[in-house]
Amino acid sequence: MDYEDFGRETIQALNSHAAALDSMYRGIMTAAKVRAEIPNIKDIFQEMAEASKECDEVLEIYYGDEDPLPPDIRRAIQRVQDGLFNCANAFVSYMAIARLTLG
Repeated sequence: MDYEDFGRETIQALNSHAAALDSMYRGIMTAAKVRAEIPNIKDIFQEMAEASKECDEVLEIYYGDEDPLPPDIRRAIQRVQDGLFNCANAFVSYMAIARLTLG
């Protein structure tokens, strides 16, 4: 696999994680708004862990490399990090609402 193929596959994997995280964020926020249980909570935490690990592995590959991280890969990593941030904040919001409504 050459450098271009690796970059393309990396971006595709990162974009897949970002899309999954966005979907999960919307699910958590919907659960918070309607005061329902979060569906598939274990799957959400698993996806968050896998997405984080994927970013870490990409950064390890490029760390110390003479070439800087390509902009398209950097943007893909940023989308995953934004998704992780949004999911974490959604969990905080959910917990705050749950605490207020649990009597």
